[in-house]
Amino acid sequence: MSTAGTHQAAVLHGSQDLRIESVETPTLGPDDVAIAPRATGLCGTDLHYYENGRNGMFVIDQPLILGHEAAGEVLEVGSSVTSVKVGDRVVFEPQRPCSSCQQCRRGTYNLCPKLKFTGSASAKPPVQGSLQSKYHHPASFVFPIPDSVSYQQAALIEPLSVALHAVRRSGIHTGQSVLVVGAGPIGLLCAIVARVSGASTIGIVDVQQSRLDFAMTHGYADYVAQVPMISHEGENNADFAARVAKDIVSAHPSFTPADVALECTGVEVCANLGIHFTAPRGKVVIVGMGRPYQALNVGAAAVREVDIISVWRYANTFETAIDLLASGKLDLRPLVTHVYPLAETRAAFELLRSRPADLMKCIIVS
Repeated sequence: MSTAGTHQAAVLHGSQDLRIESVETPTLGPDDVAIAPRATGLCGTDLHYYENGRNGMFVIDQPLILGHEAAGEVLEVGSSVTSVKVGDRVVFEPQRPCSSCQQCRRGTYNLCPKLKFTGSASAKPPVQGSLQSKYHHPASFVFPIPDSVSYQQAALIEPLSVALHAVRRSGIHTGQSVLVVGAGPIGLLCAIVARVSGASTIGIVDVQQSRLDFAMTHGYADYVAQVPMISHEGENNADFAARVAKDIVSAHPSFTPADVALECTGVEVCANLGIHFTAPRGKVVIVGMGRPYQALNVGAAAVREVDIISVWRYANTFETAIDLLASGKLDLRPLVTHVYPLAETRAAFELLRSRPADLMKCIIVS
């Protein structure tokens, strides 16, 4: 690969071994766009890589630049690019499908078997992420953003796309009741999208009271309840989930069986909570990514014909997300609680590791 000089990047060499260093700048391809990332959100996947040197089955075996929730300024365009120009403010969709397989032709390119994802060790070699001062991306997945949308808000378009895809898969429509399990950024974004999709009431449950308070303060929920973290002696996960759901309904009259439950934690017990909170013929959408093998109470779902739906990232969502932000219907500013410069990326990850009560979304800016 030919190069065009060097630039600065936050490079992860292994578990908790992140260094700010110079990396080679690759030569720009004819169909690519060179972007100066101005804001990159850090997510749970990034934290898994930083803490453990791996995310599930994907292990860092060569230096990796993290970051896939990003917006920035166009620095240069390839010779064939006409969709954006130098100086444009843009966001990029971090997926790179093959564009020729059956899934890509159907429009479900998020399911492309050859898909490569930015800032992930899933591909060999990996596609380096946006925690660097210059990043290259295919022009077909780069989208202009209006001046009314800040870079920090635009960095949330990627997780907002996860929420959009989840709500689309759920089929939420006007007048339905929704339960969100997990009041982290994805859970709150799911609540926001459910609201604009017509949900009449939204309840949120979480183990952390400070996050529930945040959800109520900023209008993301109509009612909330804290989930206890301690089970009764001899109680298995299935029994725990069934009891907690019953206890919450008894203690909080607002909690009634939901038409749709959006499970946003990836935790087995929480998925079972979603099943027990869902009304007959309702839907449970598994949004959070947790352990690949989990024990779900399929019997409790079957006797009430509750549908269990999975989601994998998103497809055809970025332009909708941009339009929603530009319309003013969504205000994502409260979600950004911590901001660090690129040079202090390691400190930002250490903040994430400490999990302070006021943490919602941490953004790296440059």
